Amino acid sequence: MNELRLRIYEQISNNTPSGRTSLFNKLCGVTIFISIFFAVIVTENSIDYQFGDQIDLLDWIIGGLFFVEYFCRLWVAPLEKKYGKGWKGVLRYVFSPMAIIDVVAIVPSFIGVRAELKILRIIRLLRILKIGRSEKFKQSIYHFNFALRSKSQELQISIVYTVLLLLISSTCMYLAESSIQPKLLGSIPRCLWWSVTTVSAVGYGDSIPVTAVGKAIASITSLMGIAAIAIPTGILASGFSESIGVQNKDELINNDIQIK
Repeated sequence: MNELRLRIYEQISNNTPSGRTSLFNKLCGVTIFISIFFAVIVTENSIDYQFGDQIDLLDWIIGGLFFVEYFCRLWVAPLEKKYGKGWKGVLRYVFSPMAIIDVVAIVPSFIGVRAELKILRIIRLLRILKIGRSEKFKQSIYHFNFALRSKSQELQISIVYTVLLLLISSTCMYLAESSIQPKLLGSIPRCLWWSVTTVSAVGYGDSIPVTAVGKAIASITSLMGIAAIAIPTGILASGFSESIGVQNKDELINNDIQIK
């Protein structure tokens, strides 16, 4: 029994010899995503009317799997140093944030609540953030942080450029269109919303210029908005490349030292 408990603990804590995400946590992650998928689509009335009974049955099965997972985590909690041994360790785990999240996500499956409340299980995605501590995940976070730190000045310049573009374009649009469209573009804050949607290439179409001058301003803003998106993208890509290059260089040096 103790050996089985230890093996379950190794799977739950992701303490596997390979250092990769354990099979237990992978299955939990897949089950979480399946649960969220059905909780989302059941909010569509036509799907709920046609497949509601089948989805409810599947929801009970998934809820049962989540309960088994919770029981396994509860059983091995005393093996975790931060919780402590015995019943005190179990109680500390029960009142831990992650355990409370699990309970809140499991309960809707068994008390027959509306589909909207079943969306509460989305908070179980926090568990996925915890089990994503594989080596590749850590390297990705490291490369991202390296890119932000090493290119912070370049990114600041890019942000200043974007802010100036938004302010200048919204001011010009206000001068060109405020008297023609006072409800949509009658103030700089309203024009600022138009500028944001134009620079980001979203273009909701809720406010558009109608004068020749306004259309010219919109055209220039759209073209300059390409740079507002492309510049930080290129900066981050360069930072990622540098980080990967540094890592590869360190690995080569370590290999040379080991060979010698």
